[in-house]
Amino acid sequence: MTPDPAAPAESARLSAEQVTLGYGDTVVSRDLDFAVADREVTAIIGPNGCGKSTLLRALGRLLRPGAGRIMLDGHPIRSVPPREVARTVAVLPQSPQAPPGLAVADLVARGRHPHQSWYRQWSSADRAAVSHALRLTGMLDCADRTLEQLSGGQRQRAWISMALAQETDLLLLDEPTTFLDLAHQIEVLDLVRELNERHGRTVVMVLHDLNLAARYAHRLVAMCEGKVRATGAAEEVLTPGLLNEVFGLRCAVIPDPVSGTPLVVPVGAHDTAPDAAAAAPGVPRSSAE
Repeated sequence: MTPDPAAPAESARLSAEQVTLGYGDTVVSRDLDFAVADREVTAIIGPNGCGKSTLLRALGRLLRPGAGRIMLDGHPIRSVPPREVARTVAVLPQSPQAPPGLAVADLVARGRHPHQSWYRQWSSADRAAVSHALRLTGMLDCADRTLEQLSGGQRQRAWISMALAQETDLLLLDEPTTFLDLAHQIEVLDLVRELNERHGRTVVMVLHDLNLAARYAHRLVAMCEGKVRATGAAEEVLTPGLLNEVFGLRCAVIPDPVSGTPLVVPVGAHDTAPDAAAAAPGVPRSSAE
């Protein structure tokens, strides 16, 4: 396990180099390095307020660093025209909003704005891109329905469709499973892995559920107090010691009986077992320490 960025910055298409990030006089991260692993699904994990969403906003050019720089395809992202950035990187913020009564097809069509200009209006290529995005997410039959008529999982799929209609190969998703029940969370994350495995999308997403992050991401990046504390495969990052350090969480880590990935079992103050290992047969007692 390494405490450094997810990949060498020189080999990554999208990276942060010694950035200072914050809002007004409040600094969230200082001298932060981060590089997106190409053609992988990366999940950023960490406690509330540690800088996960702030980093994602900076990577998507929605937030200007106070120092350092964000690099896209070898160029400082601020030197790249916004429309060109939007044709390369799609950002889906946390809890996006849309006007009441907006149809799914109209929402998804908004993803085509970076490809249009005063001399290039709506075209057959735009129609094809919208249809393709809806087909990828299984939302073609819902194209004429409004967002209010959709289930939570369908609504998230509609927003992801809009991001896909941008036809970028870099997707930044900020808590794409927020407010969804477990079935819809699995539905959305299955889609994320399919987009990566079948269509070559590079995905960076912020997730709070550690077990789902372990199951669906190739690489985890643990943040704490504005810094990258650890990065690597789930088996390297989700250890009792690191989780205690990052989250202040006592736990056992056992194999997930379905996926074989690490499964974090929290230990509460009122659990009867003296340590987590006592409640997890086959796990060494030191795993809870």
